[in-house]
Amino acid sequence: MKIFAMCMECQNVLGRPSFEPFFVPYYEDRLGYIKCSMGHTSAIVLQSQKFEVLLESGANALTAGFTLEAAASFYAALERLYEFAIKVILHHRQVNGDTYDKMFKEMARQSERQLGAFLALYALEFGTAYLPNADITTFRNSVIHKGFIPTPDEAQKFCSNVYAEIFNISQRLYQNFANAITEVVSQDIRVRQAKIPEGIRVASMCGGGFFGFANQNQKPTFTEAYNSYIETQTALSDAVPQLRALHQQLTRIPPDA
Repeated sequence: MKIFAMCMECQNVLGRPSFEPFFVPYYEDRLGYIKCSMGHTSAIVLQSQKFEVLLESGANALTAGFTLEAAASFYAALERLYEFAIKVILHHRQVNGDTYDKMFKEMARQSERQLGAFLALYALEFGTAYLPNADITTFRNSVIHKGFIPTPDEAQKFCSNVYAEIFNISQRLYQNFANAITEVVSQDIRVRQAKIPEGIRVASMCGGGFFGFANQNQKPTFTEAYNSYIETQTALSDAVPQLRALHQQLTRIPPDA
């Protein structure tokens, strides 16, 4: 996965953006590092939660024609949303981090247990049963366990179904646990940021823009979210050559000119 960024240290030194564009790779820890042409090293901490990153990964896979990978990423995103919801609700219930970690350790490798915990907490908090979409599970099993390779239309329908589940759950979480969400996300960022070596300038970013949970920037349907994401990525790709040209022009101008 990659995110677009510029060097924050250049911004500090020059008093303006350097306009040197980077597509910064990041992985499990959602940390990215930039080394610019001026020799500055800076770090980026993504505010995006794991399920948001997986959704964007799935959107990128779908765009590239990798339908199996898109379906797998979207379902993984749904499972990670269950995990996120469990953490948020328990935080709201004032269950401390150590207790949560010990509890989740016993179910971390078993998605069925995680779903069961989510279903129980959902019923406890909202007084109604959450009913998972059976079509999602059936399709997922075909892809994951049988190696079924869906057509683009089949993959888009599956991703649309998963997106609807994620949108509805996230809306309910945000409406009821906004403070707990903010605290859980902040804790997650602090834990990951602690991995960055001392002396490196650090900036945080919201992520790539497919699903913005923290700032409630979600589109209500998969089609709207996907089309908006493609438009944004296309505009960004079109802008990169212009940014590179501007950066090259500015680096030829003396600093005090």
